[in-house]
Amino acid sequence: MYFQKGRRARPEQQIQRAVFQHLHSRAAPGIFAFHVPNGGYRKPIEAAILKGLGVRAGVPDIIAIHNGRCYALELKAEGGRATDKQLATIAAMERAGAFTAIAEGLDAALRCLEAWGLLSGKSQIGAERQCSCGAPLDTLGRDICFACFCHQQGCCT
Repeated sequence: MYFQKGRRARPEQQIQRAVFQHLHSRAAPGIFAFHVPNGGYRKPIEAAILKGLGVRAGVPDIIAIHNGRCYALELKAEGGRATDKQLATIAAMERAGAFTAIAEGLDAALRCLEAWGLLSGKSQIGAERQCSCGAPLDTLGRDICFACFCHQQGCCT
C-alpha cells in the first residue's frame, strides 16, 4: 500500500492513479483525458478567487473527450457515495449532453471506460450486473447501462 509522510493514501486516489495508468497504456486513439484538481482545503480568500474564476464544486474525477463527446467518471472507493454537490454536477453535465457514470472501485471504472470505447482491449474483470443489451450496469444501483445509456427508456433490469 502506498504511504506518504506517514499517512495512508486515500483509496479513491489509488483507484484514480490506476485508471490513469490504464488510460496511458490502453486508451483508444484520439482520447484526451484529465483530472480537474478541485478538491482539497482552500483558504476562504483563495476559494472565493477560484469560484470567481469559474471553479465548480463536484466535478467528476475523470473527464475524457473522444470523437467530439464528453465523458465524466466519478470514482468511489468500495462503499463510497457521491455527495449532493457531485450528484448535482453530474446531473447538470448529463443535461448538457455529457456521458456520465459513478463507479465504485477500479473494476467498475475499467468496465465503464471499456463500454464507452475509451479503453482498447478488455481487462480481466467480469460484470456482476448486466443490462438486457448485455453491457454492465452502473455499480451504485442507478441501473444505467454503460453502453447504450438506456436508463431513460427503462430497459435495464
